[in-house]
Amino acid sequence: MATFDKEKILDQLENLKNLPKIKEVKALRQRLEKELQRLEGIEPITRQVSNLRSEKISNSLKKHYRYLRMIRNNFPDIKWKDLRKEYSKKQKGEESNIPDFVWENPSP
Repeated sequence: MATFDKEKILDQLENLKNLPKIKEVKALRQRLEKELQRLEGIEPITRQVSNLRSEKISNSLKKHYRYLRMIRNNFPDIKWKDLRKEYSKKQKGEESNIPDFVWENPSP
C-alpha cells in the first residue's frame, strides 16, 4: 500500500483542477480528499513518540555493546559468550573472573 503525505496530496489535488472533469478524475479527487481527511485525523505526535522510544532503546543497546567491547579489548582471550556471562554475574552481584576495577573503568 502506498503511503501519502499531506503535502503530496494537496499538490495532486491542485494538479487535478487542471484536468477535465471526467469520471476517473472525480473518483481520484474523492479518494485523495478522503485520504487527506484520514491523515488529518492522525496525530503526528504518536509517530514521533514511537520513534523516540525505539531510538532510546537503540542508543542504550549501542552503549551496552560499546562497554562490553572495551572490556573485551582488555581481555582478548575471553570469548564474547563468556564475557556476557561474566557481565551477567557482575550485575547480579556475584563474583566474576574479571577484576572490579575493569568493570568500573574499562578504557585502557
